[in-house]
Amino acid sequence: MRFSRHQIRAVLCGAIISALPLTACSNVKDELLDAPDPDIINPSDIQSPEGADALRVGAFTRLRLITAGSESAWLYGGLLADEWKSSDTFSQRNETDQRSIQTNNANIQTMYRDIPRAWNSAHEAIALLTKFKPSYTNPNWGIAQMYFTMGFAELTLAENFCNGTPISDASSGVINYGQPLTNQEVLAIALTHLDSAINFTSSATDTASQNVLFEATVAKGRVLVDQGKWDAAAAAVAAIPTTFRLNGTFSLTGGNNQIWSLATSAKRYTVGDSFDIINNQVNVIKNAIPFASLNDPRVPITGSTSGTSAAGKGFDTNTNLVIQTLWGRTDPTPIVSGVDARLIQAEDSLRNNNFVGMTTVLNALRATPQVLGGKSSTAMTPLVAPTTAPAATDLFFREKALWQFSRGFRLNDLRRLIRQYGRTPDNVFPVGNFFKNGVYGADMNLPVTTDEQNNPNFSACLDRNA
Repeated sequence: MRFSRHQIRAVLCGAIISALPLTACSNVKDELLDAPDPDIINPSDIQSPEGADALRVGAFTRLRLITAGSESAWLYGGLLADEWKSSDTFSQRNETDQRSIQTNNANIQTMYRDIPRAWNSAHEAIALLTKFKPSYTNPNWGIAQMYFTMGFAELTLAENFCNGTPISDASSGVINYGQPLTNQEVLAIALTHLDSAINFTSSATDTASQNVLFEATVAKGRVLVDQGKWDAAAAAVAAIPTTFRLNGTFSLTGGNNQIWSLATSAKRYTVGDSFDIINNQVNVIKNAIPFASLNDPRVPITGSTSGTSAAGKGFDTNTNLVIQTLWGRTDPTPIVSGVDARLIQAEDSLRNNNFVGMTTVLNALRATPQVLGGKSSTAMTPLVAPTTAPAATDLFFREKALWQFSRGFRLNDLRRLIRQYGRTPDNVFPVGNFFKNGVYGADMNLPVTTDEQNNPNFSACLDRNA
């Protein structure tokens, strides 16, 4: 596909309008209305410090699309786990909720595509940022931000998808098809990119560099936890302030918070619960946290799973709608945060059988209201330290789920309970009767969809193990 110079400029302006002076885009409308003859974009148009920075902003915008800026793994992962239930008629969402996902699931396919797009955009930007060096306070700040973007995209793949995800490189304009990789192999690559981001910012003192340093460090802590290196993870994030947040931001003109759009506005997602209603009878969902009925300040809601919901019915006109009120239409969502860092430290104490230490960290979070998005938590009653490893594990992952609701953690945490804590799938994932007929399936991750079969190196997931 070929684009005119004016078309590309318009797209770039739309993507970065919040990051550049308005004068940068002031005459785009006039130029488009003039409708000049289309011409082909010349690569030299972005061969400048300004062009390199524009690509950086565009790539960073794509990061939002794999978090709360689209129907990403934050929603689909939570639907496969227990954060969300489908109040929709679309089979793609219903089968995900039922843990029985087909590989031709078009919604998963669209979501999956956004991840390599963010990765490739960041990789492309690194080449130009290295060549032209925009006038940042720290010349390498933009490069570091792009390495963080690549590492976060890889982390998203490894935590949510099956073993066997390829990483194909199209950043040069020619596709270099990747081989299927295990999740652990993808995590190893993510770690190298996050370390690059850290190395480029570790000695810088400007605010922009410090922010990237914190972002990459928290993401690195997540990778190390996924690798079973809890002590190293806790040490890595120890200096991150609890108040730190990298927020995905939204506006009426720049795009809505899609958690609000798909759940609150479109009513296609309803907050998950530990039970549902089948044929007017209560059906208990084993292993599910009662997000909707717990009345926890970290997951504020409107509506109810049973009876007459104050929020009405979902899109399917049958399922009681329970609306999350943590995020409104333009409320920011933390992509990484200092709360995440504290939870990494709490889990390290859990792994070292220091249940008192774990509870101390959790109680420190509960004692002080934490900004979680459009709202903050309230101070909560302190917890009592468990005395056994199973009880401590239950408590920790319940607290973690409530602190990180719908932010892309829950599916991976259920997988880790199987992989790292030795639990069986039927004691981790929702099981039993499914409220829209049938029973829950056996899926524990998202599949790589059939679209990837355009890659000659790929045929199917290597396995669907946790």
